[in-house]
Amino acid sequence: MTSTAKLNSASRHHRFSATVRRLARRAAELVSLGTALIVLSGTAPLRAAEAWPEMPAPPKAKVQWIAQNMRVNGIPTRVWQFQSRASRQEVIAYYTAYWSGDGAGGYDHKPSVHALGDATVIGQVHGPYLMNVKIEDGPKSSSKGLISVAQVLGSKPDHDPGQVPLMPGGHVVSVVESSDPGKQSRQVLILTPQPLASVIQFYRASFLNGGWKQVQGDAQPRRIGRVSTSFAVFAREDAEMQLSMVDSAQGRGSTLLANLVTKDTGPGAR
Repeated sequence: MTSTAKLNSASRHHRFSATVRRLARRAAELVSLGTALIVLSGTAPLRAAEAWPEMPAPPKAKVQWIAQNMRVNGIPTRVWQFQSRASRQEVIAYYTAYWSGDGAGGYDHKPSVHALGDATVIGQVHGPYLMNVKIEDGPKSSSKGLISVAQVLGSKPDHDPGQVPLMPGGHVVSVVESSDPGKQSRQVLILTPQPLASVIQFYRASFLNGGWKQVQGDAQPRRIGRVSTSFAVFAREDAEMQLSMVDSAQGRGSTLLANLVTKDTGPGAR
């Protein structure tokens, strides 16, 4: 192999690794958000329907949109991410005060506060909406996290894998749908008990037999750190199916994140 070929191969492997890590982080965020919705759905009773509430930003924070038009397991949801110079405890104290009966929000019941892994989730109910903030520690006594509003009243839960077949014993963890100008995305997170090599073979055969054309990906998994991974892309007409597959760190099954991107169907399409 020439030096140029080695460099190109290394560059492709680096891009592949970065893609897998990015999708894995994204999947973890979506799972934590879905879990937070489940946890908080058992809190105070919902009131009559009204407009989407305004979410107060954390103190000393920079906030940016993740999704303005998203459905998490069938529930309409808006999501932001933030980074704050304030500590986790300061952010928790701010929302606890704001969302309490004597706070600026004017609520008649206290917010809920729950631990979720390494994060803290604080939530409050506003009419048909469930508001929550997931807060984690940042560097140098700072904090970071996700802010979300979900319209839980009147929404039907959705765990349908859609065009993604399930292997025996597999189950859907989350379904996240979002719309962007010119495209729509549907991400399905699946846990399955089979090893990664079997998962790769199953989904490759399933999509090829379904009329999809593979445009990217290897037939065998790659080792990245302590886990094996695989990334593949299939195309059909105006749709693209992106598959990110990772084996369990304990060697028990695999995780699949399937992202169906349908072009020219979003709000900006003509």
